[in-house]
Amino acid sequence: MTNIKELLHRTYFPFFSRFGNLTEVQKQAIPAIMSGKDVLVVSPAASGKTEAVVAPMIERALEHGSNRFAIIYISPTRALVNDLYRRLVDPVTYLELKIDRKTGDYPTINEKDLPFILITTPESFDSMLCRHPKIFANLSGVILDELHLLNNTPRGDQLRILLTRLERLRKSMGKTEQLSYCALSATVDDLTMSNLYFPNPENIQVICVKLSREIDYELVLGQNDYIPRLINHFIQKDFRKILWFFNARSLAEGFLQTLKQKKCPYPVWVHHSSLARKEREQIEHLMTREPRGILCATSTLELGIDIGDVDCVVQYRPPFNISSLLQRIGRGNRRNQNYLYAVGIYLSFIDKILFELFFECAKAGTLYEHSYSASLSTLPQQIFSYAFQRRRIGLTLDAIDNITENYLSESPQLKKQVFNYLVGQDYLQPAKSGIYFLTDKLEKKVEYGKIHSNIQEKSFGSYSVYNAESGTFLGQVFYLSERFILGGKSYELMRVEEKEKRAFVRYLKETTGTTRVFEGTGTIGYHYKLIPLFLKKLFAKYVDSIDGFPYFIENKQVHIIHLLGGLYTYIIKQALNKEDAKVTDVSGLMFIFAQPKTGPITFPIPSESAIREVIGENLLKFDDNLGSGAFFRFLPKELQIEDHYRALDMNGLLQFLRIQKLTQIKSEMWLDFENSQKDTEKTTEKTEDKE
Repeated sequence: MTNIKELLHRTYFPFFSRFGNLTEVQKQAIPAIMSGKDVLVVSPAASGKTEAVVAPMIERALEHGSNRFAIIYISPTRALVNDLYRRLVDPVTYLELKIDRKTGDYPTINEKDLPFILITTPESFDSMLCRHPKIFANLSGVILDELHLLNNTPRGDQLRILLTRLERLRKSMGKTEQLSYCALSATVDDLTMSNLYFPNPENIQVICVKLSREIDYELVLGQNDYIPRLINHFIQKDFRKILWFFNARSLAEGFLQTLKQKKCPYPVWVHHSSLARKEREQIEHLMTREPRGILCATSTLELGIDIGDVDCVVQYRPPFNISSLLQRIGRGNRRNQNYLYAVGIYLSFIDKILFELFFECAKAGTLYEHSYSASLSTLPQQIFSYAFQRRRIGLTLDAIDNITENYLSESPQLKKQVFNYLVGQDYLQPAKSGIYFLTDKLEKKVEYGKIHSNIQEKSFGSYSVYNAESGTFLGQVFYLSERFILGGKSYELMRVEEKEKRAFVRYLKETTGTTRVFEGTGTIGYHYKLIPLFLKKLFAKYVDSIDGFPYFIENKQVHIIHLLGGLYTYIIKQALNKEDAKVTDVSGLMFIFAQPKTGPITFPIPSESAIREVIGENLLKFDDNLGSGAFFRFLPKELQIEDHYRALDMNGLLQFLRIQKLTQIKSEMWLDFENSQKDTEKTTEKTEDKE
């Protein structure tokens, strides 16, 4: 510690004196940064990552003077920017340095009075590069916060290109000083992630501090009167503050009302991104200030926003992936540094198994994240943004190749294809040979700053299903096919009212299935490589091991249990139909098809061309769910299909399916599973009716 005090002779006191001892991540990161290394810091929530990089970055930057804009700190959300500002304003001000923030909530920047450190979002960073490029002349360092939330998204690719543009801009100004880079993440599988963002991979040092606290959890069936019993449990354990996570805003809002109706003894609030900034900040303040409370939240509070000491984290149904689970439970138990305590509320037998699997993987530190694929929608966004930055001198294709040197480098023809398409669609116009300018078609996006944002503005919606004859409401599904199973019954699609998101169906007297539509890999986002582990847990009480996909034969029909979920199942089924290979989907869980008269039984895999055809017919439906970015529709159709194909990792999925063996089981095993699922759901439905 003495050595670190000497290294940080200006910044140690304001940043660390009040804590007593340095954390492990601080002990490792500070010397690395001070030695000139670019670092990726991977460490759990509340481990002191922020101070571990900010203090040494400021210390190094002060060697070149304090009267300048020296450090840009880029964070994924406005809420996190505000929280970082609150955390850093005191130690930075103590050093007689200025700190500021630049977001849509705080949009102005004074070029004549710049801060020493500026906290911002990728979108505001984009805007500043275009509108105030000169302010970056004396920059020393870049900090990327919660990088795993941006990586492998259109916003992450946008940030990659923006950082290249920053390097090129400073070079054009004659600046030779190397920028220092730091990236922070609470959870990440790929420790080479920072290679995509930092200019010199050979100078990168990874600081990885594993989760040291034990994870203690219990699973609770969302059955009759479980809420009062759970709250009494909290009171008995002296839990003062509870953070209750939901996977949708509507669920968080609805549950807030349920808690109030049940006369919950805790103050209750709700927090999500649709709330106005002032209301969000007020709720964060209340959660921090009040001695007791329950906060119903969505993913907006997965991040390190300071809401005080949380004693327990509750997750209503499994989250989207293991990383999300770790982020959420990491928000709790600040008063006890030895363990994390969480509660999972499950509504179905599959929910329960998935929770168990997620917690096991979280304890082992295995996240099963999707592999990286470049987002093609970032290309038109960055072409427009860079054209706006160069609005006085014009843009060339060579200039685009220059700023995207490290992005899609394996596919240079795609860049030319997109550029020529935008010219052909009259978004770019030639002034003279090889030089282009933005046209008036993008005037509103430029005027309102939307040219700088690749965040989708609309959200994915499910279809409400009605009986075509009686008009009776039957339930909701995410993906429509010609025939599907809902509520254990088979239906045939009659017509769709796309604008109202309503589907009308007729009942078919055939195959039955489980009663709740399964949210699998293609809907809630977990990796398909988790499926073998999922299947082993699902059938553990029946057989010692499951090698590949289990199947059984009944009434001369093959039933293959795959657990691929709604989106993948829909794509494969529709593609098979195009090739006259008829299969029935059972709620994203299982395929049923006629037993072949000869030859072995194999998993039905469609061709790549049939899959691309299905994707092309459903571009707008898939757009929302895949998070394709705000500029997706500025791509030619063939590249829209390619973008979805990449985002779905279809090549990886097809390879995964081809190597899966089939293990025959008895049909009674599946029937027993179905009964377990139905018993769970009947209990849950009674609860939901009462609530």
